[in-house]
Amino acid sequence: MRIKQNSLKTLIVLVIPISFLFFFFFIPLINIFALAFGILDEGTIFTLSPLLDVLTHPLNRYFLIWDIQQALLTTFLCLLIGIPGSYILAHYKFPFRNTIRNLLTIPFILPPIVVLMGFISVFGHGSLINNFWKDLTGFRLIDIYNTNEGIILAHIFYNIPVIIRITEIGWRNVNPELIAVAKSLKASNWRIFRKIQFPQLFPILAAASLLVFIYSFNSFAIVLVLGGVKFQTLEVRIFDYFWARFDYNAAAALTMIQLFINTLVIFLYLYFSNKYEIPTERLAWKIENSLFHRPINLKSVLRTIFVGLYFAFVGIICVLPIVGVFFASFTSSDNAFTLLNYSKLLDRDISTFIGLPPHSMIANSLLFGLGVILIAPILALLLNYGLNYETTNKGRPKITLFRSFSGIIVILPLTVSSITLAFSLFSIYRDTPVYENIAIVIIIAQTLIAFPFANRIIAATRSNIDQTIINVARSLGVSRLGAFFKIELPLLLPGIVIAGLFSFAISIGEFGATYFLSKTNFATIPVGIYRLVATRNIGPAAAFASLLVIITVGSFMIIERVGKVDFRI
Repeated sequence: MRIKQNSLKTLIVLVIPISFLFFFFFIPLINIFALAFGILDEGTIFTLSPLLDVLTHPLNRYFLIWDIQQALLTTFLCLLIGIPGSYILAHYKFPFRNTIRNLLTIPFILPPIVVLMGFISVFGHGSLINNFWKDLTGFRLIDIYNTNEGIILAHIFYNIPVIIRITEIGWRNVNPELIAVAKSLKASNWRIFRKIQFPQLFPILAAASLLVFIYSFNSFAIVLVLGGVKFQTLEVRIFDYFWARFDYNAAAALTMIQLFINTLVIFLYLYFSNKYEIPTERLAWKIENSLFHRPINLKSVLRTIFVGLYFAFVGIICVLPIVGVFFASFTSSDNAFTLLNYSKLLDRDISTFIGLPPHSMIANSLLFGLGVILIAPILALLLNYGLNYETTNKGRPKITLFRSFSGIIVILPLTVSSITLAFSLFSIYRDTPVYENIAIVIIIAQTLIAFPFANRIIAATRSNIDQTIINVARSLGVSRLGAFFKIELPLLLPGIVIAGLFSFAISIGEFGATYFLSKTNFATIPVGIYRLVATRNIGPAAAFASLLVIITVGSFMIIERVGKVDFRI
């Protein structure tokens, strides 16, 4: 009887997050399936025609193959460039080591539209580097528009920090005692790497590579601007079929192909994460500060020069574009210092180019961000509480079929891209009262994007709580709910705050779903930046982007102050 009561209470707690996912994620996604297989067409029960049509279209095949190729090439180049940096940061002490580590994190936490803006300001037409190189040699260093090289370089800029930061944790987590024993037995460095280090590094290398692949494969803003009609990811292609051709069935069919690839990659990532227990930052810190493994000083001049040149090269790729955003925001067309770009954001005439005054876009971004802060962490908290309500005698959550199924449900939103998410919401709710207030739909879409991250942060925070405290409280007669409010909730508070701030940062920088769904009156800062870039108003776009950099970096600085939480995407 008690077991049934506990199961009923679990179901009551879970009804809100599960219902939210059911109505705003699974039902819309099922509708996309129906569109892809012609089920919604009059007189058709089931057909493979939409899927076969898009697969046999030469352009679609070309873009699909190119999308996979550029994602693989980006991943390979990021590994090639990033692994030496992660090794250096993990094994050597040198001036500004922590500063370099923090600077390398910034590109990844920035919204893709800001990454694009920084890349254009440094390597675009009329940029400082291209102008300097043209004066020196008579031609541009690189043409980033409508070129494969420009897109891949932009993706490398965005994804190198993923490789460096994640694999650095892997290097620091390699068991130093095994290496010490191998060296005492006169094993060569190559044999130590092959037999000891690489087997321990492989899971985290695989996971980091899969993340870079999925980010590059689903790239939208970067390819939308730089690719033109010559290069398109499936994400851009779906958007094109929907808004330019109004071919919903073909767009849905392409979505199915993308969803299949995304699901395969995400579950491979989770396989490596869970089966091989990828190390956390906290565990790596403990090992780094152990007796057997401490970073050593750079001893030789040659090694010092190599490290300096390496981080100078990485800095040009990763840090210079961020500096370029601020530089372009204070620079006029003749490369003179100016505040005109910022003053234009206060001028109503700029709305001619972006459809809405900038202050209204800022207000929309903050409004949507506030909505996501209020919803995503609460849904994640309810889900974690419900899934962990029933515990064993040792205080561990009971592994039930329902709990395992719910865990899979939570992971699935990670497999869906922002454009697919927006497409699914639009296709099912466009003729309903839900869609009458587009702001609510945008908040729902952004919440679905932020929710898996918020859930992982809170789940990781909860895993660090000593369950003995809760068990003692329960043995003294405190109810499960009472133990939650008096013990768990205060201990979870840092994780909840971080989940909220992380959700806010995702919301305020989200571009794909918001651009797909937003009407003129509900455009946000990223949409405004895109419209300014599209109309070649680079200075005001840089000024707008610098504001987004300050907000995003500020959010993550607060996260660092609140406290680090070990979580993985």
